[in-house]
Parts: sequence; C-alpha cells; structure tokens
Amino acid sequence: MNSPLGGISRLERDVLDETVPLANILRQVLILGGHVSSQPLRAWAQRELKGYGGAAAEIPDYRKLPAQLKIDITNGPRNWAQEIEPYNLPKEAREHITGQVELPWGAAEIQAMANAKDEHIRLAMPGMSYTAQLMTQEWQRSEGPFVSVDSVFWSVSRAAITGVLDQIRTRLTEFVAEVRASMSPGSEEPTIEQIREAVSSINIRVGDNSPVTVTAPVAVANQEAVAGIPKELS
Repeated sequence: MNSPLGGISRLERDVLDETVPLANILRQVLILGGHVSSQPLRAWAQRELKGYGGAAAEIPDYRKLPAQLKIDITNGPRNWAQEIEPYNLPKEAREHITGQVELPWGAAEIQAMANAKDEHIRLAMPGMSYTAQLMTQEWQRSEGPFVSVDSVFWSVSRAAITGVLDQIRTRLTEFVAEVRASMSPGSEEPTIEQIREAVSSINIRVGDNSPVTVTAPVAVANQEAVAGIPKELS
C-alpha cells in the first residue's frame, strides 16, 4: 500500500517524538483512516482534533480529571478564592457540578493549557455563572448584602492536563505497535486489512473505553483557603 503519510515509519517517528504536536500526528491518522476506509479511526481522530462537543459526544475516561471546586468571593473591600465541596452548591447545581471535570476541547487547545505557566488551571463550563448568582442570593439572605460569589470554577493541576495529552499519545503508540506487530518481516508498509485489524485490536472508537484513566491528584495553592463557607461568613 502506498501510504499518503510517507510511510508507517514517519508516523512511528512522529508519535515517539515529544516535540511533534499531537494535532499534527492526529491529522496524519485522520488521513490514514480515510485511506483505509476506517470510520472508527477517522471518528476518533476527528474528535481528538476538534473536541467532543455536542450532547451526543461521549467523552473518554482519559479526558475526565479530578478537580478542586472553588469560588471567587467578594465581601465588601475583600476578595479571595475559596475551596468548596459539591454539597456547598445550590441543590439545582449539585447534579451537574462535581469534583470531576471533563475536557471536551481539541488536542491543540489542551496543549495550550498544558503550556501555561500556572501550576493550576481555572476551568469553567456553561451554567457556572448562574450557579454563582444563586449562591450570591442564598448567602446574601443570611450574611448581608455585601457578600458576592463572583464565579464558580474548577482548579485543575497542569500536570493532570499534560497527562491527558500523554494518554492520547500512548493510544497512538499502541496503534502503531499493533500495526507493526501485524506486518511480515521485511515489509515496508502495512496492508489496508492490517491497519483495520490494528484499529479493532486496540478498540479505537469514540466512547468511554480507554484502558487507562488519568487519576493524577490535584494540589491546591497554599495561600488559598480550605473547604467550607469562610469563617467571615459563618
């Protein structure tokens, strides 16, 4: 098979080269999936490139991270970040906002987060601003009119975000390894069937079936407060 990628060797080289952006490698895989008419391979590469947007998109386990739930609080002239637990949220939000955050974005966007200088990344999703409004109303009834919950967000370790990229690269490495294992000694390029078998062997598909889940712990900066409603408001 004449590969549009310039050979399986190029794909293998790029997968093992940490300096080659994942997005570039995934584009190679997307073209390869089209060349061999592998819908699962194309769909997976597209999701990893474009993100898992839409209600029907099932986010893989390796894109689900433990995260610390936090709020920004203003009380008169003072403002600070405060760690909270999900049970501190209004009842309407507890079902949707937990101690786990999903990363639906494409590989390039996740890479940009991993390249940030901050050790912890602030992430928010639609609905969190409304949750902040509900919390403000609730607290003002008991603590006075000068208390405001300005935002609700997750604090995610940059190391955990980097781990998501590593999981994607590992899956690509597994794919190349399966293709290599199916090739006859001396073969320069795999057949279409060998590539399809490799996709099936490692079960590449859009969905929640990754063999490894990222569980890196999330540390919290020492200067920030710890759980519960601030003492000033209790």
